[in-house]
Amino acid sequence: MIQLDLLKLNKISPYKVFPSSRKGYYGFVSKSGVEFAIGFELDDFISSNSYQLIIVNANHKASPRDKYVRDTIFAIVSEFFRLNNVTMLYICESGDGKQAMRSRLFTYWFSEFIDKGKYTLLQSSIVDDEGIDNFFAIIPRSRETEISQGVSQFSNYSNRVLINSSCNS
Repeated sequence: MIQLDLLKLNKISPYKVFPSSRKGYYGFVSKSGVEFAIGFELDDFISSNSYQLIIVNANHKASPRDKYVRDTIFAIVSEFFRLNNVTMLYICESGDGKQAMRSRLFTYWFSEFIDKGKYTLLQSSIVDDEGIDNFFAIIPRSRETEISQGVSQFSNYSNRVLINSSCNS
């Protein structure tokens, strides 16, 4: 993964983005004091050229609606895609039962994303053996070859998750 250009990123980001102490992560603080960590971790479960997007509320403060949070996250995502020719995977954390809300919010944010014509959002959810909905999305670039690879990766990922889920029961 090529590291993000923070000078370029901070020209387009509403909140100042800074490097995190954790490799592949970047941080920012919203006007309400919420500290966010945005990370990209290699995820070879779907392909050798894919990264999982991680969005963490680092100080666990309530996060009121703030369009600048969305805009900062997508500025980071845009810069990541500008520098890295990869597919991105987004999985909604399910530990607190708010994964459906996170999935809807991410979908809404993506629908407002200025560069969305450059990317495609492929979404699904899988119910695990404990009855918990696990929401995920794969975001390939919107070029014909990458869309077809993305659809194939999405299909393969969905099938692997289903197989792993049924094998664990």
